[in-house]
Amino acid sequence: MGNSSIRLAVIDDHVLFLQGLSYVFENCDLDLEVQSFTTATSFFKATDEGQKWDVVVTDLAMKQINGIALIGALRSRDIGVQVIVLSASEDAITRSNAEMVGAFCFVHKSSDEQILVDAIQSAHEAGPLPMRSVKNGTRRMIFQSDGTDTIVHPKLGPQQQRILGMMAEGATNKDIARALFISENTVKTHAKAIFRELSVGSRAAAVQRARELALF
Repeated sequence: MGNSSIRLAVIDDHVLFLQGLSYVFENCDLDLEVQSFTTATSFFKATDEGQKWDVVVTDLAMKQINGIALIGALRSRDIGVQVIVLSASEDAITRSNAEMVGAFCFVHKSSDEQILVDAIQSAHEAGPLPMRSVKNGTRRMIFQSDGTDTIVHPKLGPQQQRILGMMAEGATNKDIARALFISENTVKTHAKAIFRELSVGSRAAAVQRARELALF
């Protein structure tokens, strides 16, 4: 990789924690070009606009989508950047999920700062994931607390995706019908199909599952 600087993206919805990481990165031995994001949306906006990263560091537990879903969304874009997951959790299931979608490593938030710095250097030296691994990471698998797992391949049409997005914004069936020029009964039919594909039984659960799977 030579002596070039490392383009590093950091995503965490806790501003104070981001500020602490910024201090660490400013005072470490690595040559870093750091860009911080408080939401996954802003991170993906920059990514979709062409911003390139050598390493990504993401928090696991975020309000918008979690770190595992964020990695899955990167892989669905055919982006093989190495991702380091930060978490306060020691949950083995969480680790399994992170490894399944191709996380480079899992760093506990209580770890010494040098462990994170060394992980960033190692991730940079490893380089991007090969395309086969990236493709494998697009599988969306949710590990349950009982140790079982479910692979989710939601098959939603364009209209269903629009309806799901409007549900996430709090639109009622009447609002959706009016906006899409369809009947409320048609909205209800699409909603049932969405629930079936996502294996949920309510609007709230559908929106939550969609966020977990980085569908929007």
